Parts: sequence; C-alpha cells; structure tokens
Amino acid sequence: MTSIALGAPIWADSVTSDLRADTAFYEGLFGWASEDSGEEFGNYTTFGIPDGSPGAGRPVMGIMPCPPGMSPSKSWNLHFKVASCEAATDQAVRLGAVLEDGPGEVSGMLRYSMLTDPNGAPFGLVEALDPTTGFGAWGEPNTVSWAEYHYDGAPADAMRFYAALLGWNVTTPPWEDPSNPRPYAALSPDGGGEEFGGCHAAAGFEKDLPPQWSVMVAVDDAEAVCARAKEFGGSVAAEPMEVPGLLVAGVAAPSGTVVSIHSQRPWE
Repeated sequence: MTSIALGAPIWADSVTSDLRADTAFYEGLFGWASEDSGEEFGNYTTFGIPDGSPGAGRPVMGIMPCPPGMSPSKSWNLHFKVASCEAATDQAVRLGAVLEDGPGEVSGMLRYSMLTDPNGAPFGLVEALDPTTGFGAWGEPNTVSWAEYHYDGAPADAMRFYAALLGWNVTTPPWEDPSNPRPYAALSPDGGGEEFGGCHAAAGFEKDLPPQWSVMVAVDDAEAVCARAKEFGGSVAAEPMEVPGLLVAGVAAPSGTVVSIHSQRPWE
C-alpha cells in the first residue's frame, strides 16, 4: 500500500470503447495483471503490479467500458483524495468548477465526483471509505509517477483553484529562471508531502489544446515502450522528446486513449 495524503492523486482511470483490446494492450505494454469486477460493477477492470496475491496485485489504474452515449477517454482521468466528497464537491462548484457526475458511491469503497475546473480541464474527487482504496504503487517503474498540467498562461494562476480546493503548496522550483514571467509551478499536498506533479506554460502544439491533466507512467526506456506499443495494437501519439533529464512520450491504446510515459535519458 502507498500512503496517500489528502489532496494528492489517489487514482487514475479511463473509459474505453474496446475493453478487451485495451486490457491486452496495457498488460503487454506495462506487464500488468488485471481483474474484471464483473457485470454488476460495469466490468470495471483494475490493473496492478503482480505480487503473488489474488487479483491484480498492487493497484495502478482502472478502465471501464463506455456507457451508452459516452465517448472513450482522450486521456486518463486523474482523481484527488478528499476527506469529504460532498463538501469538496460543493466547494469546487463555489470556486468555479462544473459538476459532471456524482457525488456517488461505489460498493462501500469510495465516494466520488467528476468535475471540470474553471479552465475546462476534467478531474475527479475521491473520498476513500476503505483504506485500501487508491494507488497501491506510485513512482516505481510501470506505475503512475507524476501528474502534469499545461496552461496557456502563468501556471500559478491555473493552480490557484486547486490550492484553494485541495490545500496544495504551489511553489516555484529553484531551477526555474528568475526572469521567466510564467515560471513552472511545482505541486505538493499540504502538511509536507512529496511533490506529485507540476504545471507548465503551454508551448508549441499544446497551445492548440485545452488545459488538461496528463497522467505520467514511469518506464525504463521510453523509446522501447513506444516501439512495443505498436506491437500490442496501439500507436505512438507523441514521439519521445527530451526535457531536462528525461525522455517523455505519449502512447495510445487501441481505443485511442493516450497516456504519457517518461524515462531517464539513457546517457544520464
């Protein structure tokens, strides 16, 4: 189990138009095991790092088939941990968010709601009713390790909503250029928790995209994972690109849902 602080990411999932193909894709690409919850729970499927225990092992993310009238996810949905789903949802709406779904409950395990923030980016809120709810692994190879937001403006401006809602610390990292009018915003939960993500000023093709969260999976070799994505029926949505210390890329599952990956650059 991971220890998930209030305000930090607690889960990631997506809606798929092809559960069978996407399940095989993620299992092959990341070495995950899967567990289908059955028709009673909409065939929600949980992926995990195999650890010899029954089921999927240590949970890392989930997918579910598209309900009627819904389109598949363009990217993985990111959910944040709150003490009270109802209270946090009400506060989010007061701060300018739009409620899309919920609050609702899942089998005594959690309460959830889905919203879009004032900039139009989707996100979720989760109240864990069961202490095992959420990521069972974080920051390891083939697990979610980072959450990144892009915004065509000053990152700190976009993060004021989340700081007010979730109590985040939004700071400028020491490596940032002091003359940058739109400096990177590093994100961490209140109470001294570790950084879990950041927000950067949109650049290049991102300026043509709406603000959004990207869920990032750590891998040993981003270039090799991109090559394997094609072998397992997916595609490369964004070729590996260098950023300080990392190679980042995007791969798409057979349904078209995109997830970001990153690895250390091989020469470092």
